[in-house]
Amino acid sequence: MPIKEQFARIWLGTLLVTYAAYFLTLVVVGELTPLMQIGLFAATVVVQVIVIGAASAVLELRHKGGPKADERDQLIDQRATRVAYHLLICAMIFVGCLMPFNNSGWQIFHAAVLAIAIVEIVRHGLIVSMYRRGVDG
Repeated sequence: MPIKEQFARIWLGTLLVTYAAYFLTLVVVGELTPLMQIGLFAATVVVQVIVIGAASAVLELRHKGGPKADERDQLIDQRATRVAYHLLICAMIFVGCLMPFNNSGWQIFHAAVLAIAIVEIVRHGLIVSMYRRGVDG
């Protein structure tokens, strides 16, 4: 399995677990103070950084001297990024241009975080999918 696919799988799993816990906590707990909301978001990001940092180090050690990214790896990354970019633009137009008329503050923040999380999940899901099913160049 290519190192890029392994990394995408780890990142996808990390995103799903951390953001599911983040949004589930927001729903279950209900009203949180601003400091608690910042703390919850910071904890989510710190867990992601630790997991991805450790996974990157382990993958680098296991594949030291292995093959570098080739044209196929770059093509897969470019296609997944292109889809994610368009999805992100649409989501941010909604969050930044439409939501401020009816919502404010933390609702907009959480909507933006949700949009970014969905886009990253889609991107890494597409990378894994394209490695599994192949990509036409």
